[in-house]
Amino acid sequence: MKLSRLFFVAAPLLVLLGTAAPVHAQFRSGMQAAPPPSVLHPAPSQWWIGPLAGANLNSHTGDFVTDFCDCGFEDGSGTGMSLGLEIGHYLSSTFAIALKAMYSDLRADYSYQIREDAEVLGEGLVEDVLFERRNTVVLGYFMIHPVLQLHPIRGLYVFAGPALGVSTTATQEYTKVVTDERFDFELGDSETRIVSRDTGDLPRAESLRADLRFGVGANLRLSRSILFAPEVSYAYPLTTISDDDNWSAEAIHLIGVFKFEI
Repeated sequence: MKLSRLFFVAAPLLVLLGTAAPVHAQFRSGMQAAPPPSVLHPAPSQWWIGPLAGANLNSHTGDFVTDFCDCGFEDGSGTGMSLGLEIGHYLSSTFAIALKAMYSDLRADYSYQIREDAEVLGEGLVEDVLFERRNTVVLGYFMIHPVLQLHPIRGLYVFAGPALGVSTTATQEYTKVVTDERFDFELGDSETRIVSRDTGDLPRAESLRADLRFGVGANLRLSRSILFAPEVSYAYPLTTISDDDNWSAEAIHLIGVFKFEI
């Protein structure tokens, strides 16, 4: 009789516990479930746009003859600048495309020394005097540069693509300077010791430029939607500077791009 009463008391309790357990387990499971991946790791922006600026380390190969002195110059170098805008699009987490529109300064300086006879005033003597011929060439181009980017690891990418442009500036400044310190210079400008100077446009300069560029860059996040990307690239020339010789300009570009994700 006591056992039957105990059964009638315990049975309802067992039923209640059996129905409550699944609810409790479901609640715990729900509390431990991870949020969807899109909550913790939102998909990256598909587009970016932003300004770019940097320096060009220019190297001119080949030779050219200036009309100012009918003399040749060979293998110059110099530093210019690049300014422009970039717009890009992520094709996937590994690939992206970008288009750079920019002004590139590919200037270079040339110089070499020569010896010429010069009269020593008041002594009636002719001496072998050391001179230096200098020529600064300023080349400016407006370039369109599409690239394909490969992102092998997070934050780092490599890129390559052609660059096509039109000439905006093609000038030169020629000077001949006395560098021999044995004599005082009395002709022309005695302070700068410049014997002659001429400036003007480059004759027969090509109006179009094409090169092939490849390099490496890194995306450094500054805020939720802004990145800074330093890039180093090399430009191999496909065209010459003028139409009558082998004179060409190559460059190493050191550029920074501010990318605003949209």
